Amino acid sequence: MRNRVKLGVVALSAVFGATLAPPAAAAPATAQVDPRITIGTHNTLRGAADYHNFAGIIGWQEVKGKASKNKLKRQLPDNYRHYFAKGPKSAGSHQVPISWRSHRFKKLTSGYKRTHPGEAGVTPARFVTWVKLQLRGTNKKVIVVNTHLISGAWSKHPERQERWRTHMRKLRTKVRTLHSNHPNARLFVVGDFNRRKALPMPSPLKYTPIKGVRGVRLDHMYAPTNVPHSKALQRPKWGSDHNAYKMRVRL
Repeated sequence: MRNRVKLGVVALSAVFGATLAPPAAAAPATAQVDPRITIGTHNTLRGAADYHNFAGIIGWQEVKGKASKNKLKRQLPDNYRHYFAKGPKSAGSHQVPISWRSHRFKKLTSGYKRTHPGEAGVTPARFVTWVKLQLRGTNKKVIVVNTHLISGAWSKHPERQERWRTHMRKLRTKVRTLHSNHPNARLFVVGDFNRRKALPMPSPLKYTPIKGVRGVRLDHMYAPTNVPHSKALQRPKWGSDHNAYKMRVRL
């Protein structure tokens, strides 16, 4: 009888062994990358303002001279990287650099374009700068274009309007080219446009209104209509004569 019991137990184990055995440890789940990012813009009053890490990608204006450039690098955390254009006809482009959080974004490429030369006592040379970034851990890509147009063209100095119009024409051309050359990237434009009017941009870009603010300020943000994003959110001036602005985006 005892032998029959033992044989029965062995037979059951053979049949149900896989069920009776302790379950194998589950494979660890793949970490999900947060697709939410923030993009900002701030005119720093010729570098007089403090540089704050208020967004994941930031277009700056009026980063004037080496002291302002060093101040930007010093005041932002070490995990930020910066694009300062270098190359032929780039003198003055350091005034519109772009910064990003390197632990979230990998730089793929960057570039600049001079929109018109400077003139002593009137304006420095003006530029468009841009960076193409990849959200780490994903295939999601974003291009942020930054710029600063001549002041006074729509107030006390109408003779400056031709420079302003030239700048806008070259900005729009650059945006179209970037769209064509990088169709897999979401493109945004930020900067000080020195005009209190929402401006037409190549599709699908559209002006982003400022939450809780009536009308249009001098600082603009343009986002594609096919990408979920917030209104522009007004932030402090931090020592400038301009507020900073940022938007939340889901790539």
